[in-house]
Amino acid sequence: MKTKKIKIPIYHGIMILIQTDNWDKLGRKLNLELSNDTDAFVYKDPRDRYVACFRSNPSPNIIAHEAVHVVNHVYNDGSMMLDPLNDEPQAYLTGWVVGEMHKFLGK
Repeated sequence: MKTKKIKIPIYHGIMILIQTDNWDKLGRKLNLELSNDTDAFVYKDPRDRYVACFRSNPSPNIIAHEAVHVVNHVYNDGSMMLDPLNDEPQAYLTGWVVGEMHKFLGK
């Protein structure tokens, strides 16, 4: 199981990235019931940590999908509104999250 903990710049919280093909072991570690037909997921723990979990070799689509979940959690927890007419802050955070996920996953 590969893990990395990263402080989210400018915003708040910590992003934790996990990559493993052993969903059963991960579920026990996180105290979650995981479905074996899921390739990735994101959840927020009670300490403002955003945990993104991936199986080996996720597609770019899966990485982007999970990045949106992380960004939405950060915005929601920071009481910020997503603004389609001024989306530069959201685009910055999304780019950063995707970049960190790609580095971690070796893409």
